[in-house]
Amino acid sequence: MIIAFIGLGNMGIPMAKNIVKAGFALHAYNRSPEKMKDIVLAGGKAFTSLEEAVEDADVVITMLSDDAAVTEVTGKIIPVMKKGSIHLSMSTIGAVTSSALAKTMEEHQLYYIGAPVMGRPPAAEAKQLFVLLSGKAEAKVKVQSVLEAMSQRIFDYGDDPASAHTVKLMMNYMIFVVTEMLSEVMLMAEKSGIDKQMLLDTMTSTIFGSPVVKIYGGLVIQEKDNPNGFKTTLASKDLHLAQEAASQNNVTLPLGEVIQKHFKEIIAQQGGDKDVTLLVSFLREKFL
Repeated sequence: MIIAFIGLGNMGIPMAKNIVKAGFALHAYNRSPEKMKDIVLAGGKAFTSLEEAVEDADVVITMLSDDAAVTEVTGKIIPVMKKGSIHLSMSTIGAVTSSALAKTMEEHQLYYIGAPVMGRPPAAEAKQLFVLLSGKAEAKVKVQSVLEAMSQRIFDYGDDPASAHTVKLMMNYMIFVVTEMLSEVMLMAEKSGIDKQMLLDTMTSTIFGSPVVKIYGGLVIQEKDNPNGFKTTLASKDLHLAQEAASQNNVTLPLGEVIQKHFKEIIAQQGGDKDVTLLVSFLREKFL
């Protein structure tokens, strides 16, 4: 089976490497060619043309930054993809976009599978990602072994390819809520003379023992930018998509309005390239 991987960012590179390690033939394409060097060293094949990278592929994986990028790439690859081949869309995009892409691909006798992931770059490197999956059953069977090469568990959300993307947006929304909560609580501890690490240990050893609290709590306490982290610009984009999806279903996300306001203020002041966990630094300056 030939896998084409499009989009070699902080997440894409370790994911693509794990596909090669699993024994698949990998065709790689990225707009910045230098990012393909590690894939070639791992045993993959680099292409300077997007169309050439996908024309012989059985599965085309996209791991891109936003809806516009995925839509643009999909429009370019549809004419050259083999009939019956699969677009495995692993980016965080909106439900409306994924539904539109799935419809267009079906019209061209192609499959679109939603498969966004949960996990940061270290989890991708360690093959510890969680995959949220949805789409046609016959196509999901074909990509099972590919997904297993990158993940520790797959959650199947049925036939509608938009479902997995909607779940990803809800999961990210909860991460943002937790990050805001941790930032506020740690500032309160700081001003109260309470040891922040002890507080985090108390949280994670009692009623808040989830991985997201452990990981993001530690990052909030460290208060250092993480170049492999979750950029505030991307967090704001994902939160907007979650708010949009909620609105389409007549649901509101009141906490999201507060957090989005903070994200936009950070982006206006700093450019938004720093890790989202530095929200704590912003709140300190804003409120204290």
